[in-house]
Amino acid sequence: MKGIISAVSATIIILFLSIATSCTNDQLPEPTLPEGCEDAIPTYADTIGLIIENSCAYAGCHLDGSAPGIYDSYEAIVAVVESGTFNERVIIQRDDANVGMPPNFAPEGRPKDLTQEELDLIICWVENGYPKE
Repeated sequence: MKGIISAVSATIIILFLSIATSCTNDQLPEPTLPEGCEDAIPTYADTIGLIIENSCAYAGCHLDGSAPGIYDSYEAIVAVVESGTFNERVIIQRDDANVGMPPNFAPEGRPKDLTQEELDLIICWVENGYPKE
């Protein structure tokens, strides 16, 4: 009986030591920034405002009250970003034809999707506290 207890105890000790030492060797991969963050963090004044103006803030959408919110200023956009709606509709649900923004039913001449570069810039902007300038 002592032999079985000793074998079980030795197995438990070996198992514990192998688990404990394996955790100290783990290394997390370096975080990767969206492509737009590699050189500098985009600002509303330099980059994001133009994307929003082209993709969101136009007649028949978020400029004249046709859609909820009027996106004619930084302050108007920040309110939507802070509520979580912007992230939800522009980033998370972007592939949904009806709720993702910009929508697939955008008028002729307006984008129905953001380019990957625009999306990367917006993600970078949001993740870095949505700087104005």
